[in-house]
Amino acid sequence: MKKRGTNDPVAIKTLDTLVKDSVRNQALSASLVNLIERNALGFPPFSTVTDYAAGDIVFYDRRLHKFTAAKTAGAWDSTKVTEFSIKEYAAVSLRYGICTTGTYDAEKTVNIPHFMLLENGTINVLFTTPINTENTTLNVSLTGAKPIRILGQNLPAGVIKAQTYATLAYDGTAWNIVNIFCPDAQFDPAALVVDMGLPSGVKWASRDIDLTKPGGFCETPFVYEKSFFSWGNIDGHNPSSVSAFDYNWGGVNQAEPWYDGQPYGSTPGNTLTGNIAVGEAFDAARANLGAPWRMPTNAEFAELFANIRYINADGTPIDSAQTNKLVTVNGVVGLYLESTINGARLFFSCSGYGGGRSWYYRGSYGYYWSSTWNSSRGARGLYFGSGGVNPQDYDNRYYGLALRPVQ
Repeated sequence: MKKRGTNDPVAIKTLDTLVKDSVRNQALSASLVNLIERNALGFPPFSTVTDYAAGDIVFYDRRLHKFTAAKTAGAWDSTKVTEFSIKEYAAVSLRYGICTTGTYDAEKTVNIPHFMLLENGTINVLFTTPINTENTTLNVSLTGAKPIRILGQNLPAGVIKAQTYATLAYDGTAWNIVNIFCPDAQFDPAALVVDMGLPSGVKWASRDIDLTKPGGFCETPFVYEKSFFSWGNIDGHNPSSVSAFDYNWGGVNQAEPWYDGQPYGSTPGNTLTGNIAVGEAFDAARANLGAPWRMPTNAEFAELFANIRYINADGTPIDSAQTNKLVTVNGVVGLYLESTINGARLFFSCSGYGGGRSWYYRGSYGYYWSSTWNSSRGARGLYFGSGGVNPQDYDNRYYGLALRPVQ
C-alpha cells in the first residue's frame, strides 16, 4: 500500500487528532514536539543576515517564534519575539484551510493561519465546491493568485469535485497538486487526458485502469494496485494481496507454466493472430472505458518516449547517461516523464505483473501492454526497471500486465 506521510490528506486526520489532543490538554504531545524540534513544519531558520518584519515566523532553538516588532539583521533578540502558543502550533502543523470559492470563480482563495509563502512549502486544502473553470488560480492568505497545476499542466475543469481534499506544493511559480482524495466522488474521465504535445496528436491518460474504482481509473497515478489484463482479453483482475492474485493467469496449454484449469488458450485473446484494431472487442480500454479511450500501439509508446525527459520527484532532470531512471513519488517507485515539447508530465508505476497466482516485481519493474501483436506467444509493450527502459518490449500474452489508455 502507498506510504502515508504528514502531507497525505488521509494522514492529516491522524495529525489533526494529535493537534486537537494537545490543545485540549494544554500541552504539546510527544509526536508534535518531535515534528517541531526537527523543523518538519518547514519554517525558515533564524538568520543573522536577514531583516525581519513584525509577524514573521522563524525556527530557532528547536521552537517556532513570531516577531512582535521589526528587527534588523544581527544576533537573536528575545525581546522582539514570542514563542508560539499551543493553538498556534496546531494551526501551522496542519497548514490546513477550507476553500469555499464559487464553482465558476477562476481565482480560488483560502486562509491558512500564520501562513508564509515558501518555495517547496506544502498546504492541505478542502475544496467544498467543484472547480469548473480553466486556468484556475489559488490565493493563499492574500499572498497572490498562483496557477494550480497537476501533472505538469494547468488544472483542467472537472478534476476537483465537491468535498475534495488536496495537498499542494509551491514551486516558486505555481501550486502543484501532489496528492488528492475524493471521499464521495471520482474524477470525470474526460479530465484525465494529458496532452504531451506529441506530433501524432495522441493524448495519454494520467492514470492506469482500475475496474474496481468509479470511472474505471486508479484514484491517483502513484499506486501499484490496479487491474491487470492478459493480452486481448477485456476482463481485468486485481491483486488479492501484495504478492498474489485469486485469479490464475495460466498458460497457452497444459505444457505452459502455471496450468491448472484456467489456461490463456481458452480465452478470446488467444484467437488473435495480429494487432488489436482500434475499437475491436479485444481492446480492454475501449471495452471498459468507452470511446474515445483505447489501448496504445507499440509505435505510440515509441513516440512518447522519443519526446520526453526523465525527471526526479522534484521536477529536476535525471542525467541522460544514468541507466536507472526510476524515482519514488508519494512512496511509489516508477518513471516520471516530462514532455520536451510542452512540459506536461506522466507517471508510470513499477506495478509488476501477474503470473500464475502470483504478483511479481511489485515496486521493482513496470510492464504495460500495447495493442501490437508480436507472435503466437507474445505481444509488444513497455518494460522498465533499474536496468533501463524499453518501450518496444514483448511479453508472454498470458501474463497480467497494466494498461495505460490513450485517445
